[in-house]
Amino acid sequence: MGNWHCKIDLNHVFTLQPTRPNTVFGIGALSRIDGVLADLARGGQSAVLVVTDAVAAKASGAWEAVRPALDAQVAWTLFNGVRPNPTLANGDAAAAAGREAKAQAVLAIGGGSVIDAAKIAAALLAHPGKKASDFFSGKAAVSSSLPLVVVNTTHGSGSECTATATAQTDGENKHAIRSPHLYPTQAIDDPILTVSLPPRHTVATALDALCHALEAATATTASPYSISLAKDAVRIIASFLPTAIRQPGNLNARYWLTYASAIAGIAVDCGSLHLVHALENAMSAINPDVAHGEGLGILLPAVMREIYPATPEILAALLHPLAPDLTGNPGETDVAVARLRQWLDSLGQPATMTAYFTGADVPALTRLAVKSPPAKALLQYAPIRVDSAIVERIFQHAL
Repeated sequence: MGNWHCKIDLNHVFTLQPTRPNTVFGIGALSRIDGVLADLARGGQSAVLVVTDAVAAKASGAWEAVRPALDAQVAWTLFNGVRPNPTLANGDAAAAAGREAKAQAVLAIGGGSVIDAAKIAAALLAHPGKKASDFFSGKAAVSSSLPLVVVNTTHGSGSECTATATAQTDGENKHAIRSPHLYPTQAIDDPILTVSLPPRHTVATALDALCHALEAATATTASPYSISLAKDAVRIIASFLPTAIRQPGNLNARYWLTYASAIAGIAVDCGSLHLVHALENAMSAINPDVAHGEGLGILLPAVMREIYPATPEILAALLHPLAPDLTGNPGETDVAVARLRQWLDSLGQPATMTAYFTGADVPALTRLAVKSPPAKALLQYAPIRVDSAIVERIFQHAL
């Protein structure tokens, strides 16, 4: 097998240990929430804005543990209006609820959409007079934030480990902002909160983490650290996702999938996403009904066909649990794509995007994926030069 170590750019200087939140991990980690909230109160942050969606907090079981701690330790206000693929309006509305309650800290309970909306709200509450659009348009920088506590309920986004927030504008753009002030102050990863995820969401969230790993390892910003984290994340997902689908209550599988999501998030935080996320962002921006992880899984084989020849050594190493016959040769691209497709089929992952789009939508998808500022920001880190022809070919292959 080709050795990816020889492909590392020795002159690429990277941050080995970026600032990250204090993340507590493991079965029972949620029991720490009482102490976390007590610490906030002792620190003068006794008014808390709770940000969630209409489902996550209660369905996961988190609310049963968090509500008594909130009642005992702080004054709190609930905002549960976050939608999947959150909008800038979601962030503004959450911040408005926090301002009315004079919130001094923010608590997020949910997956990536909720965490990102909470990050935006926490930043807005520290910047009186600003709107989410000010941050996402570049008119204002996130230079501070209220303390943010995150209770993560999925094993997909990794947002609890990153300094990034993503939101959709009222138009077709899906933007991301990054600032060290967007790191949560405290994050709780309790795998038991993921047990309630139904099979479709289990697959979708895990594929989000898988794409985080594959993109972080093949981006032009990749480092030995991000590649090593990504390789471990892919191995874990390949090992434990089938079990989680068959046995939703299997805590061992949920534990390791949550861990894989976290380290894949750290890999992205140290590097960058690129093609898969840029193109899926176009899909979910045009059609918000597209589940983020499902959209990624639909696009991944077509993207793999384009990028495998450019980074075969790295991808062969990462895909080894799914395709042990790969040797790191550019000529085996078809084999890599076929093995990946077979694995995705075994998970019940949709193979095409025809449930959401037709061939008539490809030109609009292509334009958005190539021309929009947020897409350009990601595509520059792809391991290949991306143009309209490549993007259109990927969408066509995903139909």
